[in-house]
Amino acid sequence: MWFMNHIWNPIVRFILRSPLHGLLSRSVMLITYQGWKSGKTYTVPVSYLEDGDTIYVLPGMPEKKVWWRNIQQDTPVSLRVRGREFPAKASLLSPEKDLDIMVRVLGLFFVKMPAGAGLYKVRKDAAGNFVQEDMQRAAGGTVMICARPVQA
Repeated sequence: MWFMNHIWNPIVRFILRSPLHGLLSRSVMLITYQGWKSGKTYTVPVSYLEDGDTIYVLPGMPEKKVWWRNIQQDTPVSLRVRGREFPAKASLLSPEKDLDIMVRVLGLFFVKMPAGAGLYKVRKDAAGNFVQEDMQRAAGGTVMICARPVQA
């Protein structure tokens, strides 16, 4: 994690804020949030998926990261997506009340990044569709954030 936090993330932040953002910005964006304890502002690069005007984030290795714990319900954040920065409200989804949404979005992520299905141990049936029980299990153990732009 030290390498990611101190070497890799600063390089990715620099690229995403530069005219070269197109190298990464189709699948990586920046989310800026305020630490609930410290009050400090933090910016981290994250993989994302757009679905209409909603942006979904699945933090990789969430058990090793703490940043996403600062996101609760309608947390004010700033997003930099494809070179454009804008304010948004982000919410941590809950498998107890958002399972259907989480399953649907997880399926969209797997279509975009097929290797993800293997990481989550989600199989496909004979017709090539993701097995629903696997999807529900995977979604139930997933950390997922949804963010929507704040209309000015």
